[in-house]
Amino acid sequence: MPRRTNHLTRIPLESMIRAPARIPNTEGLAVVHFSMWLWPYGRWGGFDGIGRAAKRIEELGFDSITVSDHTVCPTGPEGDGLMPDWPDWAVTSAYLSTITTRLRIVACVAIPYRSPLVTAKQVATIDDLSRGRLTLAACVGWWEREFDMLNVPYARRGAVMDEYLEAMRVMWTEERPRFDGEFVSLCDLVFEPRCYQRPHVPIWIAGGAGRKSLERLWRVGDGWMPMGDDRPALLGETIARIKDGAEQRGRDSRRLSFRYTIGLGEAESALGLLSSAIAGANGGIVADEPSSTASFAGNADQVVDAIHQYAEAGFTELAINPSGRSYAACMERVEWFAAEVLPLLEAGLRDVRCGSPDRPA
Repeated sequence: MPRRTNHLTRIPLESMIRAPARIPNTEGLAVVHFSMWLWPYGRWGGFDGIGRAAKRIEELGFDSITVSDHTVCPTGPEGDGLMPDWPDWAVTSAYLSTITTRLRIVACVAIPYRSPLVTAKQVATIDDLSRGRLTLAACVGWWEREFDMLNVPYARRGAVMDEYLEAMRVMWTEERPRFDGEFVSLCDLVFEPRCYQRPHVPIWIAGGAGRKSLERLWRVGDGWMPMGDDRPALLGETIARIKDGAEQRGRDSRRLSFRYTIGLGEAESALGLLSSAIAGANGGIVADEPSSTASFAGNADQVVDAIHQYAEAGFTELAINPSGRSYAACMERVEWFAAEVLPLLEAGLRDVRCGSPDRPA
């Protein structure tokens, strides 16, 4: 295999339109999809830059684009890792769905923040608008002051999330939704439009690996999206436990998605701080060092080796978060990844027969 340089170089790809990249995992039953995580938002230069980036990553063969959810950002040390720019997740997702044709939109949404009627309506509308290209990554939330400002009980956020998810599923699936819980009650209503996907959008459970989080996943989740730690072996042990638990509950573990975020380029302290804060608040695994999300700045062969480690651990999707504080810097890394890394991954498929798993309908 030819040697490659240790620095990122700009590769002209104006004529390169790539089919989505796939690499097999060790079981031969699943494939790894690639997503582009937009956060931090300020570096793109507004929605014009976000739109240009989305169209380009679709051309380059990425499978999805990921948006995140916060309402406000604190000042001072408490805001470390958050960054100030947080456009509304629903508006951003709707915008992305209208300027792309193939990309799946992964929306990381703090479920306890809003009435489930509001969130269910936003999710169903965007899924209908995009013709079934939305995935909901359901987050329990972690920043206590934001909960206080939104008048949501931080200490009960897990119970609130569980009930809201159940109520949303009822609204998405029942002709005349009825639900009676501690935090929300529904009756005598019609909920339309419902999700384009049936029975509803895929729901990934985002956050940690605590007991409550895994029970939530086994009950209503179609996938797991951890934050924190960069050790594939340890994460792989959790994936194996999730699969075993799903099978014990009569679920087909092969239909579950597992997604992890890796940094591309020099490690971003903000990404590490954010992942550590989220994992710590949600009962996840937090590494000893502040930067607890893997970042790769080596040559293409090294990045491919690292990606294969996460595939072997059982991850079916990897989100790429490029380092850089400007549109140009971020896209330079994305273009390099498409030109140098994806061909090596695709080359590994030539002698491998591997079926793509069905997405949850």
